[in-house]
Amino acid sequence: MYIFDIKRALRRFRKSEQGTVTMETVIMLPFLFGLLVFSYEFFDMFRYKSVREKATYTVADMLSRETNVVDATYIDNTKLLFDTMTRNGSDNQIRTSVVRYHKYDPDNIDEFELRWSEVRGEGELLKLTTADVKEAHATFPKMTNGQDLIIVETRSVYDAHLPFGVAKDTPIKTQMFMSLRFGAQLCYVGVCTP
Repeated sequence: MYIFDIKRALRRFRKSEQGTVTMETVIMLPFLFGLLVFSYEFFDMFRYKSVREKATYTVADMLSRETNVVDATYIDNTKLLFDTMTRNGSDNQIRTSVVRYHKYDPDNIDEFELRWSEVRGEGELLKLTTADVKEAHATFPKMTNGQDLIIVETRSVYDAHLPFGVAKDTPIKTQMFMSLRFGAQLCYVGVCTP
């Protein structure tokens, strides 16, 4: 009998259309506040990524216009430029690589050759190896035989503004491919000759 009374009371409560705005506000306000916080955090994470993509493009474009041999100081300064543009130098990491494509039909050669690779900053990115790029057809764009490609990759860690943010410590990776504009190749000191 007691359970029947509880069920009837719950049914009556569910069908009742009487209520106050205050009660509805108390119920909905936490959800609305949570949605607002989530939206802010989500938008800020996309802004964070967008800034890094633009900085990555700038570094790749700068390298594509270079006609002189690149040295360690030049690569250090690309990291400094990236940090300045993103206004955050703590966890940024940048990898700059040059890859050449080889395709010879008679010999059935269809592979990429790593010319050089350099990394600046602390983190997970390592220098590319020949094994990393040799058969990377799914990663690189279509190229012509003998074409060089500049690859600039960055990695940063997005730290949420709020301690309970859903995007805390999210890795943000960007990657930009760029063809050389003015020179036949982009050489690094001691690695290739102009």
